Amino acid sequence: MAALAARGRGAHAARVWLPLGHSIWEAYCQAEFGISRAQAYRLLNVARALAAIHDTIAAGTATSRTQDTNPASAAALDEASPSAS
Repeated sequence: MAALAARGRGAHAARVWLPLGHSIWEAYCQAEFGISRAQAYRLLNVARALAAIHDTIAAGTATSRTQDTNPASAAALDEASPSAS
């Protein structure tokens, strides 16, 4: 699904429906993939979310709150957790 979402995002950004003879994105999605406009936009949203996750991971752990956690404190919290028993 991630590959399809990324390809759909690229197709949308490049406006590929115009050279293929479709006047609007919706017509392209229906003709080429058999999906509705709403489904196509959901795929674009998935692609955006995956890109944001990828960018965050690529940025490194500098933005992660977990790096500030002392391992001993984390273990103590796990032991105190009701689900730990």
